[in-house]
Amino acid sequence: MWRGLPTYEGHAELPPSASEGLWGPVGVVRWEGHRLLRSPSLTSQLDFVRLLAASAFGFAGAPGAAVVLAWMSVSAYNLSAPNHAAFAAWALALLGISATVPTLVMAFFSGTLADRMNRRRLLRVGNALGLLGVVLLAAVFYVYPTSHIPLPGPAGFYVPAWFLWVLPLWALIALAAALSRPTLNSSIPQVVGKESLGRANGLILSIGLVVSGVGTLSVGFLLTPWGPVLTLLIPIAFLEVAAVSLATLQSDVTGVRKASRRSFASDMSEGLRYVGRRTGLLEITLASLGVNFFAAIASVEIPLYVDDWLRQGALVLGALTFVASLGTAIGSSAVNAIRYDRSPGLYLALFVVLSGLTLVILPFTHSPFVALAAIAGFGFFVGMLTTIYLVVIQRTVPNELLGRVFAADEIGSFALIPLGQSVGGALTALRGLAFTYWATGGGIALLGAIMAGLKELRRFAAGHDQFTSGVGSN
Repeated sequence: MWRGLPTYEGHAELPPSASEGLWGPVGVVRWEGHRLLRSPSLTSQLDFVRLLAASAFGFAGAPGAAVVLAWMSVSAYNLSAPNHAAFAAWALALLGISATVPTLVMAFFSGTLADRMNRRRLLRVGNALGLLGVVLLAAVFYVYPTSHIPLPGPAGFYVPAWFLWVLPLWALIALAAALSRPTLNSSIPQVVGKESLGRANGLILSIGLVVSGVGTLSVGFLLTPWGPVLTLLIPIAFLEVAAVSLATLQSDVTGVRKASRRSFASDMSEGLRYVGRRTGLLEITLASLGVNFFAAIASVEIPLYVDDWLRQGALVLGALTFVASLGTAIGSSAVNAIRYDRSPGLYLALFVVLSGLTLVILPFTHSPFVALAAIAGFGFFVGMLTTIYLVVIQRTVPNELLGRVFAADEIGSFALIPLGQSVGGALTALRGLAFTYWATGGGIALLGAIMAGLKELRRFAAGHDQFTSGVGSN
């Protein structure tokens, strides 16, 4: 999944006109006849709204908690100490790995679960696990053990005792999100017609990212005066709203199985074979793996960039997260104004290149305003490529395989993230922040250029490879 930063078929995706689009002339959503839905039934319309709310608030909980954990991890070390940057970089790397490893493990099972079980039930379970994790994080910070624990790493490296408690809880929150992502993405085509998937995914991404951005900005603003315990009430409230939305979801949004029921292992391997037999789909997955390797290096260093490079506080960290979400939200809907259906593979490559180039700007400035603009641009291009990616997969892959294909993408996306986060900590400690962002931004841009030259990737994205010929072709 394109992380930013987390699929597609090939009918023409026409942008809404100024008079007939989702947004009316006075700036309110026009739901009449529900243009996003093929089915006219009230249940389908309400279930789309419920999925929209569950996605927006459910996935906004983890980023808010992440801002708290990242800032508390960085601020645990004295800014004036000579080893401050090295210690903070390693602590952030450990925090990232604690989330990525369980995410990667869950990715092997979540898609098969989504295709075999009631997706509505899985969404409820995932949200409940995330809520439990955030509540327990607040309990840890309430106790707040501060004794120092030495760990392997730079000479003299240590972490406060509370840090060891939050690692497994952050892992639980990440695991819950990994269970929910492919389940939600494979549920959307059950309530939205294929001709409206572009607008539907754009709307879900946009509203979700705006909610997430508001949450992280609020967390950054309130963390210093409120402290971590009270600030974590914000992501807790978001997850509670998602729980209510999922409790009222009526459809089971489960894929229709075309074959007799088989073993779990057989179903899981079928999904991996489906991806492996399609060169273009496999190339997109591998490209996602590479992009997320570099993006993991860049993202894990953002709190240190704010603290050590910009010399700003938690408010700026929250603001950077907010503008990244806002940029992604705008990009995910704005892309529907482009006729990307003609060459979706090339557009994917273009937006990957542009997202990488925005990261290269960061080491050239100490101005928080320029950094905010660069991060907003990064989010904008990530939003555009994410919508294209989601639409192509959702249109091309059979519904009974969607969960497993999304999960295979999760595996590819996360496979190198733990390594990326470790490399990020080591690279920053050895060469400094400037070199880290030059290397990561340049690496992403280079991968985008490589994607543009992959013929099978372009054919699959357009719905023209040997397995999808005649399916969703333009």
